[in-house]
Amino acid sequence: MNRKIVFRIGGLLILAIALFFGYREFRYLQGHETTDDAQIDGDVNPVIPKAGGYVKAIRFQDNQFVNEGDTLIVLDDADYRIRVNQAEAALESALATAGVTRSNIGVASATVESSQASVLTARNQVATAQANVTAAQVRLRKASLDFDRYSRLLAEKTVPQQQFDAVQAERDAAQAQLQAAQAQLQTAQAQVNAAGTQTGVTNSQRRVTEGQISVVQATVKQRQSELDMAKLQLSYTVVRAPISGVVSKRAVQVGQLVQPGQALCSVVGNTSLWVTANFKETQLAKMHSGQPVAIKVDAFEGEKVTGHVGSFAGATGAKFSLLPPDNATGNYVKVVQRIPVRIDLDKSDSLYTRLRPGMSVTVAVDLQK
Repeated sequence: MNRKIVFRIGGLLILAIALFFGYREFRYLQGHETTDDAQIDGDVNPVIPKAGGYVKAIRFQDNQFVNEGDTLIVLDDADYRIRVNQAEAALESALATAGVTRSNIGVASATVESSQASVLTARNQVATAQANVTAAQVRLRKASLDFDRYSRLLAEKTVPQQQFDAVQAERDAAQAQLQAAQAQLQTAQAQVNAAGTQTGVTNSQRRVTEGQISVVQATVKQRQSELDMAKLQLSYTVVRAPISGVVSKRAVQVGQLVQPGQALCSVVGNTSLWVTANFKETQLAKMHSGQPVAIKVDAFEGEKVTGHVGSFAGATGAKFSLLPPDNATGNYVKVVQRIPVRIDLDKSDSLYTRLRPGMSVTVAVDLQK
């Protein structure tokens, strides 16, 4: 066979193959949007202590899997335990003071009740004395009338001297009884005034004591709050894992002095991974949430996982940068912007557990679905 014919046939075959694959790629691109500006994202939680102190122990190894709540770091808690003991002692002292004050209120209340009983008794005695005075006045009035009548009869010599003397003695006895009853009345009234004064003084003492118990109760609440805060600070000396995942990026050593808010390590969660793909704004016309996505992972020689379009960012990536561009200044150059698109991965895929945040991927969104 002529060599030229062979070359022509080979060229035609190559051209046919190129046209076939080119057409297939063209048809594929007509129904898909692709980008290699994409990477795996996930939750990376920093481990930050809420209390300061020297590191006493580290309970994990680099890249170790931990569960949420596992102890990662233990700080020296001697100072915090002393503060708890001090707060407990202050609370006990405040409670003892409150107990004494409540006892004083009880004594003052009993004294007030006793004084009120004394006032009631004195008032009853006044009433009795007043009744005795009234009875004595009636007796004296009758005795005086009898004395006047018998005086006239004695002058007329119609009654004997002995009978007149008895009437006179009755009048004198009535006068003495009236004076005694009036004296008793004055004494009873004085007792009422004294008992009332004592009750007023005791009431004042009770009000003062009640004011003291209010202050003591506020002190007890303050001491209880201080104890709760001391215990809370003590609990912060044990630093625990915020989520389940792999501990990485350790930045702490035993004996190191750490401060609240200082990042000690990070826990990378493996239960929630997604892809952030930065599509050009011109690629988003036919893209919407729920469309299936094929994801090729560079780290695993192009092995694919599946997912679907989750959501679109609220602005372009440039707008979220530290110095966003402002087209109103300088020379304007139009640049195609990129929009971050979140792609949710299918957790049932066998490759899902091997993925790590930051891996580079290539995504293809099926626009026909």
